Amino acid sequence: MGRAECNRNCWISAAIAGVVVLLFTAGIGDMHWLAGLFLGGVTFALFGALLIWLVCHERPELFEDGAGLTGTDWQRAAMGGQPETLLVSGALEPGVKGSSSQTPIVAGAMPAPSPSPSPEPRPEAKPAALARAVPQADDLKRIKGIGPKISDWLNAQGVTRYDQIAAWDAATVADFAQRLGRMGGRIEADDWVGQAKLLAAGGETSHSRRIDKGEAG
Repeated sequence: MGRAECNRNCWISAAIAGVVVLLFTAGIGDMHWLAGLFLGGVTFALFGALLIWLVCHERPELFEDGAGLTGTDWQRAAMGGQPETLLVSGALEPGVKGSSSQTPIVAGAMPAPSPSPSPEPRPEAKPAALARAVPQADDLKRIKGIGPKISDWLNAQGVTRYDQIAAWDAATVADFAQRLGRMGGRIEADDWVGQAKLLAAGGETSHSRRIDKGEAG
């Protein structure tokens, strides 16, 4: 069905509605048939415009060609299966000058985007704690009064070097003495702090020399 035929049918329906309104309102008021004619005309105009907007406006399925093709499909069929081309041109507003050249671009023949170069891997930064050399544990048995068992116990408490013991103050000495129990008195009796200071500075004691020679302490 064509658009013109659709519009015609809508106006016919609106005319029928206007006649019906005319017949029902012709005897109302002092003007009689003039009032009915006016209301019928208004009904014809408004109802006809409403029908065209509801039925015929933007309804392409009502205007298919005889072969079931819409206007766009008919144009595609008339091209005989040729590839569609897109005309790329600048959208020019009225009064704005621009290039009138149009470049045809065949659909499906768009150039593939060039692969972006992959970023070069950056060397991973090593943590500062790993970069620094871990201090080597000292042989705490070179301190007189520290045997194998006490040395293992101190290592378990995190004390592994001479400079740690050399830094003990009176409160720390008292704390370790209490934790060692009856063996805690040897910290001050054998002067662990003094021996540790000497050994941390690279010195030796008579006890450390015997330990170095493999002699029993």
